[in-house]
Amino acid sequence: MTDRTCECCGSVANLPADAESESESTVDRWLGDASVMETSLPDDVQTAMTTFFDGASITTLEEWVAELRRQTGGGSIGIEELCHADGETDHWGELDGTRYDFQCFYDAVALAELAARPVEIHTRSPDGTAIEARATGTGDLTATPSTAAVSFGVTTDESLPDREPTLEDTYATICPSVNAFPTREAYEQWAARTQAATVGMPLSAATVVATGLVEE
Repeated sequence: MTDRTCECCGSVANLPADAESESESTVDRWLGDASVMETSLPDDVQTAMTTFFDGASITTLEEWVAELRRQTGGGSIGIEELCHADGETDHWGELDGTRYDFQCFYDAVALAELAARPVEIHTRSPDGTAIEARATGTGDLTATPSTAAVSFGVTTDESLPDREPTLEDTYATICPSVNAFPTREAYEQWAARTQAATVGMPLSAATVVATGLVEE
């Protein structure tokens, strides 16, 4: 389908070992498995997303997706616009017997929704734990282990462009903060150690955001 390569994705820096993270003590970052698109985001996630869009008010993932689509042309992304990797990675999906390697595992979720066909998803959490999932392409996803979680958020450490964001800008901001984890507790431990402003949700809910990004 495409050989396009995305080289814009980095990683999230850890906080100093002695830093007292707001994530650990005062912020509930878990969205649960219902209405994740409409749930109000933590203040730091709202601030990071608002900063990325140069002041556009963002309070929910639904508003984030709507603003992202507005500022990048309004339509659905295509399979060729996913964050493909040059060579094999820890994040890949298998569609109709073809392997697609990505910089970020979430693109394999989006691949299923774009193709409207099942995709077998393989990824590793930041601590190296292997996680597998099957996205049906019709909005459903099952994961192994069944307790698997996903993080979603943005990083704004880098200087932002003085223009409306491109897809490449978006990948560079989102990809480092999107990971799969074997459990909610593993996500929360990671969130407390990193500089990314994120929320967590069951991996089974991951297709909700992907559907918002790719639906016509």
